[in-house]
Amino acid sequence: MSDTEKSQAASEQKFSEMVTGKISRRGVLKLTAFAGAGAVAAPLLSATASVAEASTTDATVAANAGIGFQPITPSTADEVVLPPGFSYTVIRKWGDYVVGGEKFGFNSDFNAYFPIDFLQGGNNPNEGLLWNNHEYISQLFISNRPANVNPTFEQLANEKSVVGGSVIHVRKNASGAWEFVDDPAYNRRITAWSLIDLDGPAAGTPEVWGATTVQGTLANCAGGITPWGTALSAEENFQDYGPDAAKGGYGWGKSDTDDRFFNDLHYGWIVEIDPFNKDSRPVKHTALGRFRHENATTVIGKSGHVVVYSGYDKADECVFKFISKGTYNPNDRAANMKLLSEGTLYAADFSKGAWVAVDRATQPKLQAAYKTQAAVLVDAGAAAKLVGATPTDRPEDIKINPADGSVFISFTNNSNHSNYFGQISRLYEAGGDHEALSFTWEVFAVGGPQKGSGFASPDNLIFDNKGNLFVFCDVSSSVAGKSIYTFAGNNGVYCIPTTGPSAGVAFQFASGPIECETTGPCFTPDFKTLFLSVQHPGEESPSLDKLTSHWPEGGTSIPKPALIAITGFK
Repeated sequence: MSDTEKSQAASEQKFSEMVTGKISRRGVLKLTAFAGAGAVAAPLLSATASVAEASTTDATVAANAGIGFQPITPSTADEVVLPPGFSYTVIRKWGDYVVGGEKFGFNSDFNAYFPIDFLQGGNNPNEGLLWNNHEYISQLFISNRPANVNPTFEQLANEKSVVGGSVIHVRKNASGAWEFVDDPAYNRRITAWSLIDLDGPAAGTPEVWGATTVQGTLANCAGGITPWGTALSAEENFQDYGPDAAKGGYGWGKSDTDDRFFNDLHYGWIVEIDPFNKDSRPVKHTALGRFRHENATTVIGKSGHVVVYSGYDKADECVFKFISKGTYNPNDRAANMKLLSEGTLYAADFSKGAWVAVDRATQPKLQAAYKTQAAVLVDAGAAAKLVGATPTDRPEDIKINPADGSVFISFTNNSNHSNYFGQISRLYEAGGDHEALSFTWEVFAVGGPQKGSGFASPDNLIFDNKGNLFVFCDVSSSVAGKSIYTFAGNNGVYCIPTTGPSAGVAFQFASGPIECETTGPCFTPDFKTLFLSVQHPGEESPSLDKLTSHWPEGGTSIPKPALIAITGFK
């Protein structure tokens, strides 16, 4: 093992120990089955934990917690299960019409709601534009081809058309139900075929083969909404597309002699989309670094600089934030749309409570390892570790608590350190300023079957108007319902108060269909509607005649990922 590898292994061990130590000091649970390296294997815990222990459902406790609903119990039904008084409507599902010959894409993820009157200073909660990510393909459902077989050119063309994202116009009708609006002025699709600009330090450099414009966006996972009314879409598992299918990828080609040429250096960025201008071209911001971005949460710092938080969604990878060089001007939207083109990328050192600059100009170790800042940004994950950032437990979503500005981070899991259920941490920036370069942090909630938790593998996060944290879980469909995860049922949604006597206690709000992930949560401005994506139901189906799910159409239909609107919030 090299010195670099030894240093990285020590850092990974240190984070596991830090998490365990913070949990022990809080005394929130016994650690016989939690994440710490060397902990007793988690299956021992699942043998004694029941569903009743795993989910807090007592009506009196729930009422006192102020969550506004009667919690449900874990479910294995092939349906979206909600508390009494709540219902959902399917707005768009895979294959539905969007505009012209364009159809709604596959595996919906992140949603961003923009009031239809936003550019006029309005905040309409009943009509707006939705940006919806389409994260990845299914060879079976889209092309009916085996996972280890490369697509034909016809199949490839179709597969490239179902990723990226959609802008759709939505509104409440006279009966109060949400519906899709056929509106060619706004509705559009952005796919793996679309032209997209690169900007920032890496644009036009040899590190990206000189490109200033690239073809398409893909692997679009979570994202964020900017204060100036644009969507940020995070390219995550781009590495799955290029390799041959026989090598575990989607077989989209990776040779300059292949018409299907896939240059992975053109993916793994944060993409900005203007939903209000159908003729605008999306932009990939290289200043925010290239890695498997899970999200892009934007906030304005005390001196007006824009701060963007993002997690590298992989075990033993880092948490990042970008601070813009320029400052936000609420009266100049055009100037604001250039703010993510220039600034400094930082990564978190949890042992020191410090944000470390991933900046070649100020870091001798980066000067020794990389010739340019463009090279640093293209390899941001490795560069961050080189300057002392902490490898963590697969950081996914990051959200800001509107009540106090604290930063919540979902660490989904890390089987490398026996962390099978994940945890949510809470970070406090120095002086309450998101531009600060130092912080303190704590473990806020821990996944697992123990009473008061019940969730596993936390992923997306969102706050309601009462300060409650909604947590959306992502137990892999290949293991969901098996062994140590049986207590959780299908992937679900949990509400966790952040203050009061029930702070840190999880109450289950929803359960998704078989083998799905509920993802991409977004409230309307009045917090009365929650837009949500139901992704990859029936993902483990072995063939089209042996389907494991038939949601949302039922009967013998093929399962389809979809965007839904949940109502019933008061």
